[in-house]
Amino acid sequence: MLEQPKGERRYVAEYLAAFYPDGGWVSNVPLGAVPEEIKAQYGQQRGAALFRPSRPRVDAILSTPGLYILIEAKVREPKMAIGDLLLYRSLAEKTEDLPLFDGQPIGMRLVVPWALDWVRTAATAHGMQLVIYYPKWIEDYVRQRQHYFSAEYREQREEKQRLRKAFGLE
Repeated sequence: MLEQPKGERRYVAEYLAAFYPDGGWVSNVPLGAVPEEIKAQYGQQRGAALFRPSRPRVDAILSTPGLYILIEAKVREPKMAIGDLLLYRSLAEKTEDLPLFDGQPIGMRLVVPWALDWVRTAATAHGMQLVIYYPKWIEDYVRQRQHYFSAEYREQREEKQRLRKAFGLE
């Protein structure tokens, strides 16, 4: 499983804390059915824990009396988040251990710092609620990520690695 970048973990956590300080949400929720053979051998709860690393995880869920919302947040690459949400929506219907689920209809929410027209169109076409959340630190984070792939930064990284090796720090 690919680990979520630190900036995106922070982004999701801050979004949830800012808009839902009283709770009603759970982050990093595994989705999909636990195989029958695992449930038979270990039971639902222990089997789900053992199988957790193999299950896709939605960034968060929000449970309200009228709607159970799957939340996927992306600082970059909203296309991936749209595809992920569609997968997560289909898996949620087969998930026996959804936290805070009480039979509500299941909705989808895409949280991004900005949205081009195609993102808005795709989200709407797939029945997703689109939320624009732009905390102050996002601009610096994006600029830093862009700089990471520049020739200048690569040279700085290579020099740092060379010095670490020269001083026996690696």
